[in-house]
Amino acid sequence: MKSKTKWNTVILLLCSIITFASLIYILYQVNTNLVVAINIFNTKFGTIHYLVGFGHLFILFFNIYAIVYIFLHFRRFNAMRPFRIILLVAGVISLFSVGVEKIMVDEIAKEYRHGLGINELYILNLAYIINMVFSIFIFIFLLRTIRLINLENTTTVPVDENLFIIGQSLGIISGIVGIWFTLHMITFVGSEIMMDKFWVFIPFYILFLVPYSLAILYWLSVKRKQRIREWYDEKQIQDMLKSSLVTLVLSVPGLAVLLLFQVPHGIFWIVYYVFLVLTLFSASTLYFFKLKDIIY
Repeated sequence: MKSKTKWNTVILLLCSIITFASLIYILYQVNTNLVVAINIFNTKFGTIHYLVGFGHLFILFFNIYAIVYIFLHFRRFNAMRPFRIILLVAGVISLFSVGVEKIMVDEIAKEYRHGLGINELYILNLAYIINMVFSIFIFIFLLRTIRLINLENTTTVPVDENLFIIGQSLGIISGIVGIWFTLHMITFVGSEIMMDKFWVFIPFYILFLVPYSLAILYWLSVKRKQRIREWYDEKQIQDMLKSSLVTLVLSVPGLAVLLLFQVPHGIFWIVYYVFLVLTLFSASTLYFFKLKDIIY
């Protein structure tokens, strides 16, 4: 197990270096050779296009890998708990920034072709900088982790409560971002564009669910050798039952909020409802779970 942890640490360390180098290259190309870097006029792909495209895919892979590694770290080490929590939040923000980059690139290309200003370039650069800062934090985190491994402080620690809290927290974040994105699209994007190109938004909704999905998949990997009835303790089961009732009651007025907007198609009701339920369930579960700490 120690050898596996060390290999994961070294691989992610190399990935952080490659990600940082890719971001430097992408930032340079975007700010000095914008037309070619994002292929504004849809010309035949060249070396720069492939390098920039590969860089974006690698950044996405790195962010997902880093979040999974942080889950692993919670299980293997007791040290650096505050730093891990900050890193996990930064990782989610960095992952969502990848989606922002895609939106900004599309907007910049469209406005450039119409001869308009490209103020979105500042937002695009900010998203890249967020990715860059996260890669630096991960690099520092991994160097400290290697020292822990070499000191043979690797031990399996109880993870049930930590993963339970992390999973619900990520559910809240994913849900809120999904709700905000849906309301933003309904409010500021034309109905015809939304229906003609709804498929373009699907990857973003999937991206919003990635952090929560990673937490669930890691939870399943940890619990795979246990019987299902042993996955949660009695209090966690009671908390989730109460949360289910709260979600059922609050989802009705929460869904009624969409009546205030002109929804172009029923599919947006479904998407909004999915993220609303995720937010309500995760938030109420976390509330009931931490209620004992508030009372006592």
